[in-house]
Amino acid sequence: MDERTTRDSAEARRRSVAELEHLIEAAAVLRDDLDGHIAICEAIIAGVCDGEDLGSVLDAADSGTWRPKLTDSLTNYERLRHRARLRLIGLGVAEGMSVSDVERRWSITRQLANRSIREAEQLD
Repeated sequence: MDERTTRDSAEARRRSVAELEHLIEAAAVLRDDLDGHIAICEAIIAGVCDGEDLGSVLDAADSGTWRPKLTDSLTNYERLRHRARLRLIGLGVAEGMSVSDVERRWSITRQLANRSIREAEQLD
């Protein structure tokens, strides 16, 4: 490897690690939100089974708050997962992976491998 390739690979490695760290943080938030969602669902089940009015059960569960919170967590996690995957694909390419290597190792189609490589090149 020449000096520029080594430097590019080191930068790709650093960015990949940073992206994975962000993904781990988002996963922890998502896990907490999912745990809260489970508790809320269990409370709704209990209320419905006890014959309570659904409106009262949903009000008690604060449904206007927990649904968008979980949706935001899911959306953020998926966005960061996509970026982390692109960073890793970019790292692989910087280290010499071909489109076929990306396709095989990520179990994706050739078309998606090509698109992912192009997207990875477009990241800051």
